[in-house]
Amino acid sequence: MAGKVRVSPGRRGAHQTIASALGAVSGRRDARVEIDPGRYPENLFVSGEVHVFASRPGTVEICPPTGTAVETSGVVRLEGLIVSGRDNDVVRCAAGSLTITGCTVTAQDGSPALHAPPGTAVAASDSEFRYGRAVFTGSRGTVKRCVFTDSSNNGLAATGGADVAVLLSRFDRCRIHGVLVRGGRVAATECGFAGTGNSALAADQHGHLDVTDCRIDSARTTAISYGEQSRGTITGTTVEDADTGLLVTGGSDPLVRRCAFTGCRVAGIEVNTQGLGRFEEISVLRTQKFGLFVDTQGSPAVHRCRFAEGNLGIVVQNAHSRVTDTVLEDLKNAAVRLLGQAQAELTGLHVTRCPTAVETNGTAYAELAGARLQEIGLVGVVAQDSSRVRATDCGGSGGHVAFSALGKAHLVLHDCRAAGVTLGGAGVLSEATVTARRFTVTGPVNFGVYAAEKSTVDVADSSFAGTTVAGIGLIGSATALVRDCEVPGPDGLAVHHQGRAVLERLRSPLRVVEVEPDPEPPRIINNYTGPVIHGDVIQSVLTWGNTVVHQTRD
Repeated sequence: MAGKVRVSPGRRGAHQTIASALGAVSGRRDARVEIDPGRYPENLFVSGEVHVFASRPGTVEICPPTGTAVETSGVVRLEGLIVSGRDNDVVRCAAGSLTITGCTVTAQDGSPALHAPPGTAVAASDSEFRYGRAVFTGSRGTVKRCVFTDSSNNGLAATGGADVAVLLSRFDRCRIHGVLVRGGRVAATECGFAGTGNSALAADQHGHLDVTDCRIDSARTTAISYGEQSRGTITGTTVEDADTGLLVTGGSDPLVRRCAFTGCRVAGIEVNTQGLGRFEEISVLRTQKFGLFVDTQGSPAVHRCRFAEGNLGIVVQNAHSRVTDTVLEDLKNAAVRLLGQAQAELTGLHVTRCPTAVETNGTAYAELAGARLQEIGLVGVVAQDSSRVRATDCGGSGGHVAFSALGKAHLVLHDCRAAGVTLGGAGVLSEATVTARRFTVTGPVNFGVYAAEKSTVDVADSSFAGTTVAGIGLIGSATALVRDCEVPGPDGLAVHHQGRAVLERLRSPLRVVEVEPDPEPPRIINNYTGPVIHGDVIQSVLTWGNTVVHQTRD
């Protein structure tokens, strides 16, 4: 039988304590307990089917000196209450289901503000949780239009198989995480996060985290993190002013779409320690170090993303990355940099107004296809150390050299083009090697291909037009094999070499000039058994072969 009772201290006919009113409705169905304004220092246990509410929302404070303030069992609803406690869970759903509406829950000493143990279900709406976290352990939960402020721990934690939906809520100044998913599942939709001490949203231990249309501001470290083989999706979310916008580690594999990371102090996205992930239509702007940083066997897939106005675009170190149809523009440093044993498949890159488009170092390997490199400041593609680059159907313009190899690197060009460069379409130095097939260079430019030091060039079926010095130029001990190429002119030379070029079926109206190579400098071996003095020596005593020196001064 339904029943309604009233709690109003000092009023005749009303219950003087909330506990008394709860005892009066015990065992009734759809019971209602209305509480008049006041402070009630009681520890409450609410059981059955009960609705406990304030006659005027925000005027009833349940504040026991210690222990759990409200513990529930059954089907319980709390509405319009101010609840505070210490030394234990402030509000605890021991069994059954609990609905919290329009309440303020304060954990005075950092204890959990709300706890939903295994097998329970909690729904909170239009409520505020201060200083303490909401903990869901193996339970179900819905959090809607709630605010979590100044938690000394996490704002909300879902562990042990918990499944929680968080909608239209805010998490401000949480000391650790705003939302933590550990072996559970959380879907956060249209939520805001600001000032978290660690990741605003974090998933680990096979957790599943879905983030939709959220906003994260001023995260002190990382905005969103996936670790320990976690999964999930991030869609339509914006991050501003974090150390790292998104961190993926430990075999985690999120799907990230239509998100924006702006003003990150370290990296927009970092994929590390066997991390995976697919990133589609992501915008990364004004990062101070890296747009995307991939390290330690990470392997992300990047599709139709944009990196702009930052320092470095994409950096891959001892890891692997697949990048397709991605725009990199207005960067202060390289658009793509590979380090160590990195490997990358780069398809359909559009690089504009960067000093260097693609740079490889160490023993890195890059496959570059369909790239459009425009308004480059220095070098379009540069392979260094012992790295290798294979470029197919790529076009470069701007800067000094479109394609370059240094050290002991190897650069392969198939169906590539260079225009609007000043020094050369391709340049090779040190002991590096360039192999080019169907390579087209359009001037004005000094050289189509130039090689120096001990480098090697193998070029065939290529054309170098508008060169002002030579189509192919060799100096030092560089060597070249040139087959079925043309240098139509009209200026400069067809080939300028030092006797180390093999020319087969070269087509050009211009001259081929062979010059005597510079002789190697003579070797000078000095064997000194005594001091060698250059200049005048006055009033000195010289000794050698001794182990002790005595110095005197008049």
